Formats: sequence, C-alpha cells, structure tokens
Amino acid sequence: MLISALNDYYDVLTARNIITDSGYAETDVSYQIILSPEGKLVGLRDCRISETITNPGGKSVTKVSPGKMRIPERPRSTTVSANFVEVRPGYIFGLEYHPGKNGSSDMLSTESNGTTAKQKEKLKLQHQSFCQEVVQDFGDMTSLLAMAYVRFAQTWQPEQETQNPYLMGLKADLNKCKFAFCLEGHPEKCLQEEEQVREKWQEMREAGYRDTEDQVICQCAVTGEELPVAEVHDAMISGRGIGIKDAGINPSLVNFKPESFLSYGHEQGENACISVKAMKRYTKALNYLLTSPSNHSYIDGQTIVYWSSDGNTENETLWKTIFDQPSDQYSAEELDSALKGLIANADAGTVTDAKLADTLSRITAGTDFYILCLAPNASRIQVKYLVRKNFGKLLYHVVRFQQELQIFDKQKPVTLRAIKQELVSPSSTHPEDDDTPFDALFRAVIEGTPYPVWCLQRMVTRVKKDSEQDLSYRSRYIRPGFIKACLIRNAKEEISMAYDCDNTNPAYVCGSMFAVLQKIQEDSAKPEQLNRTIKDAYFSMAASNPAAVMPKLIRLSTHHMKKLQREHPDWAVNDEKALTETLDKLGGEFPGTLNLYDQGRFILGYSQRYSAFFRKNSKSMINTDRKENEDVTE
Repeated sequence: MLISALNDYYDVLTARNIITDSGYAETDVSYQIILSPEGKLVGLRDCRISETITNPGGKSVTKVSPGKMRIPERPRSTTVSANFVEVRPGYIFGLEYHPGKNGSSDMLSTESNGTTAKQKEKLKLQHQSFCQEVVQDFGDMTSLLAMAYVRFAQTWQPEQETQNPYLMGLKADLNKCKFAFCLEGHPEKCLQEEEQVREKWQEMREAGYRDTEDQVICQCAVTGEELPVAEVHDAMISGRGIGIKDAGINPSLVNFKPESFLSYGHEQGENACISVKAMKRYTKALNYLLTSPSNHSYIDGQTIVYWSSDGNTENETLWKTIFDQPSDQYSAEELDSALKGLIANADAGTVTDAKLADTLSRITAGTDFYILCLAPNASRIQVKYLVRKNFGKLLYHVVRFQQELQIFDKQKPVTLRAIKQELVSPSSTHPEDDDTPFDALFRAVIEGTPYPVWCLQRMVTRVKKDSEQDLSYRSRYIRPGFIKACLIRNAKEEISMAYDCDNTNPAYVCGSMFAVLQKIQEDSAKPEQLNRTIKDAYFSMAASNPAAVMPKLIRLSTHHMKKLQREHPDWAVNDEKALTETLDKLGGEFPGTLNLYDQGRFILGYSQRYSAFFRKNSKSMINTDRKENEDVTE
C-alpha cells in the first residue's frame, strides 16, 4: 500500500508542477541560444535572475543566479556522452574560453586545458558526440525549432567560430554556464518544451525501461506492467535538519543487499518485483515529502511523514499545525476558533464532513490522508506504521481528543508534541533523547482507541514528582487534562470540565480536600508568600495513600484556621464550610492505597478544585469575597 500510494502521489505532484516528471531534472540555465530557422546562432538571451539583497554590513548588493528549467535527465556517465537535450557548452560549441596571458588576447579554443593529447581532444570528442546525438534523435522531427537544432549541429564549425562575438562576450561564463535553445522571435518556448521533443523523450524512456539486454523483466507489483526490475532502489534523503533523522548513509526503503535475502535465485531488488519506473516515481515523491516542511515532523527519534492523497496542502498544513506547531497559514485565533467550533459540534454529536468543510473552508474532508512513521536503521529505513484514514474522520478523532483534554473554557488546543513533552521530566537535560514510546499514544489519538496505560502512569508520576517551580503554566493544565482524558476514554467515566461538587468518588473528594487544605494554609500566610506549601511536602504521598497523610493535614489545618480566624474571619467561615462539606462526603473515612486510576482521580480533583478558587465567575468558587484572577491562556 505504501509504495502504491507514493506512486499515485507522484502523479499529483507532477500535475501541479511541484516536482519534475520522472526523466526530467531541475537544471540551472543561464542563457538561451537563439537560432534562426536556418540553424544559425543569431544571439544569446540572458535568462538569469537578479535579486537585490542586503549584506551583513547593511549594503545592498545585486545577486545574479541561473534560472531553473526542466531538462530531460542526464544519465550519469564517466565517458564522453551527449544528452538527449544538451545544455553543456563544451558539447554544444566545441569551444572553451581561455583568458589572455602575458599580454596576449583572450581567445576561444577548440582544445581543452590539459597536458595530454587526450585531454586536449576532449572538446572535439564532446562536440562530435553532440552532433551525432542530435541528428540521430531529432532528424525526423518537423517542428521549426527541432529542424533548426539539427541544422545548427550540421553547420556549426568550432574552428571557424573562435572569434564569435556572442561567445566572446560571455568570457569565463562560457565554460561554466548551461544553455537552452529557442527559435528567433519565440524565447518563451525552449527546445525541451516542444511537443515532438517530449514525445520522443517519452519513447526513448519507455524503450530504455524495456531494454532486456542485461535486465530482469517481471510484472511490476505497483503498475502491473512488464518492465525491468529495479535491482537497487534509490536512496532517501537523510541529513542534518532534513530527510530521515539519524539515518545511515544512503538509506533506502527497499533493500536486499545481504546474501541471506536471496530467494529462489533472485538477487537484490528482484525479490521485490518493483520496476525501475515505479521505483523512480515513489522515491521522488517520498524525497519531496522529506524535504517539505509542511509534510514531515521529527519526534521521539522518528520521522513522521504525512500527505493528502489529493495534494491539498491545506489538509497537510492543518495536520502539521495540530500535530506539531503553529503555521503561518492558520493563525492561532483561526485554528482555535475552528477547533472549538468542531468540539461544540462533537458535544452535540453532529461532526460531519460538511461541517468540517464549513468550519475550515480550505480543507477537503472526504479525501484519504496518509501518516507514515519512519525510523532509522543501518542501511534500510524501518517503517514503523502506515495509517490511511479519511481526513474528516481523522479530524473528528483529533477534535474528540481536544474535547477530552479540556479542563476550562477558552483553553488553547494542545499539540501532540506538547503531550509528549509533558511525559518527560522538566529537569531532563536531553528531553529529545527520552525513550518514551510515542507510537501507541499517537495511534490512540488518531484512531480513537484507549490511551496506553503507561501514558497515564507516566503522567501521574510526573505530577507527583515534579516541583511546581519547574512547571510552566501550560504544564499545569495539560497534565491534569490528559489524566482527565484517560479517565474518560479508558475508564468510561463522565467527567465535567470544571470542578464537580457532586462527584462522590473517594479519591476525587480527597484530591479536592487537599486543594481546600492548601488554600487554607496559603490564606493564613497572606499577604506573605509561603516558601513551602503542603503540596510541596505531602502531595505525592497523599495521592498514593490518603489515609496515611490526610488526617495529619487536617490537624495541621486547625493551626492555620486559628490564624485565619483572627486576621480574615470572613475567609475562615467560607474555608471551614468547604472543608466540612468535603469531609461529610467521605463519612470520616479516608481510602488507603490508591490504584493508578484513583491516583489520577485524586490529581484531577485537586487540580479542578484548586483552579476553581481563581476562576472568575466559576460556579464552584468558594470565597467570592477574595480577589478574583482570570486565567491567562497561552
């Protein structure tokens, strides 16, 4: 499925001119050779691009760079061999520019710089190869430009052009620039763009694919055509900042190098039955994805690649934004508004492809979306998983995930990368090297399955162990939000966004009581700030075994309450009432050792109750006379 999907995506990319068709290559071209219908060189047209830039010293300078053209791909060769459409000056003109020395004039020479006779004859051999290739491949064409091209090859005499004014004007550029051909009066169309030339090149490529002289032929597993097998598959891009992270040298997706992979006499790529044609297409598509910023991300030592089967870049950019980081195409406000609208629809059970398209007008919800996870290996690329899913359904699962994470209104959407970061200790010196297996969590989010238990365990551990001073504000709502999501999906519980005063679960009630006890301690110390609260000293133990800690904290709170009654009697009344109501829910009995899910309930109860003290206009606020602070979201 993977190679077939990449093969199809190749067609999408070439149709939109994002990548060049197989058999073509983006080539730097500096000048157009203008030919008359008779094949005479009548001028050179500069097609370089000028750009004004500011250098580090603040001075504006003009930078000139070659233009880009799609030229029939040149096969690699160490011998003299002309291309189907030639761009190299030595082959085309058979001349080389030599600057004057010791007072002599500049000149064009038919001999290359070299010490041996073979080196000096290089230009002659190159031009002969060019002339033979042109007559052989273009001799039967009838377009004006193709016929002029043939006449040029037949009539150009390098020995008689050593003072050609057009070439002399290029000076040293002649030796290093590349050229394209056009007809006089028609610079808008180059030789390689002629219909007959394109058809001829396609025929030659197909003939090359079927060259059975030294290649094994089989039915391609991707296209179904009888074509030569690709014995060695092209390498994927890998390197610093692009391609497959931490991959070895020239990694490939299909690789059968060791002798242990020999099967029924088949060697190397013969085992895969993938043709050279299909191999070139899928590798080119995958390498594009590995270099496109909106089509891949790095996380947990892996490379995540994603693409929309219809080539809709809006789908891909939106997924990148949700998965990884904000995008210039979707502002934070636009994305927040869209996702919140979808969350509201999810609450009502009315998320449809039409509503997705209405909310995010630029996406195509009905198309297939692919997510590919690649991991590095010595010489091959390890495919950890491949997901193909309707983009609308994928977004629905993401919206459901965001819905489960919410612990207050107007909460910003949380990226999957942010969740991964919260599973790692904030004091870690190399968080990127953490060995947390992200795959299972990722699959749970995009497929709507239960979250891995280890994720809940890791998040509970982080809440219990990490100091408040080490946490960002974002951490303080992502962590309890994820615990809430695990309880909703894994334990099938209905949990409200804010503090639920009707929740009688003992662990949840103990967590909310801990929040009340901490608030009593903090209020009694005002206007001064405490250096160490009961949360710093007792939270981890209380979340594991409330019965061992809570009675002690209640006794300690009596001292705080006495001080509070003296200095803030109104606060003391409200706090004592809240503590009494919470104790009544437990019936005076505290639970003992809590299991993992109960520890999560304790943390959630604490977080929701403590947040309620500061949330403006919250129904569960205890002390309305205190200073109200509105949450600031990131």
